[in-house]
Amino acid sequence: MDIKEYKDLYSLSVDASNFIVNLIKKIINKQGYFTIALSGGNSPRLIYSMLSENKNISKINWEKVIFFWGDERYLPHTSSESNYKMAYDTLISRIAITPEHIFRIPTEVYPPEDAALLYEKIMRKVFMKLGAIDLKKQLPVFDLVILGVGRDGHTASLFPGHKAVNEQERWVMHIKAHKNVTLHDRITITLPVINNAKNVMFVISGEGKGKIIRDILEEKRTGKVYPASMIKLYDGQSVWFIDKNIY
Repeated sequence: MDIKEYKDLYSLSVDASNFIVNLIKKIINKQGYFTIALSGGNSPRLIYSMLSENKNISKINWEKVIFFWGDERYLPHTSSESNYKMAYDTLISRIAITPEHIFRIPTEVYPPEDAALLYEKIMRKVFMKLGAIDLKKQLPVFDLVILGVGRDGHTASLFPGHKAVNEQERWVMHIKAHKNVTLHDRITITLPVINNAKNVMFVISGEGKGKIIRDILEEKRTGKVYPASMIKLYDGQSVWFIDKNIY
């Protein structure tokens, strides 16, 4: 685990975008493609915008990058609350990439359980074609998963106490709306998928998260199990980009 702290979100985003650029170049040079699961929320917004700046666009062969999403609210993809829309507006619409490499979560499919099943089928098909499935574990191998952490310690759409946190077989799950957890149904990749990634990048900003982040990073025994603390990569590396203003 590598922990990086910054004076503000801007300096964090500069370093984080450089990290992503260098990682993409390195892995494309090695295997010819790069798979990434994007996060939503406000924290990575500036990072995505920086990735789409001219100086970075020219450094990456975006045609070799394959986009997935780690989670999504079960809303139209045109909604202002859509993780897809945020990434599309700040990054995807600004780069030269084939539409066949963009795999958004199909929130137009009803019911949401079927949308989750379909996304898992799509993911299995793509990773099988790439030869990027860990056959022993029967899990995809993402090159990078970007994550945030909520004030309750959730990550992706894996919330404390939800049965999805303990899922070991499925790659993608439906999270039913509940007033104590989330106001929207959601669809999320599962912990085994995240933990099997080569790289996981946490982007942490926003008020009110300081105590939970300290508890997670210092592995304090608080009696609570935070999903974010369950991200322990099998073979990969995790890096935390933290805006000090959370403390």
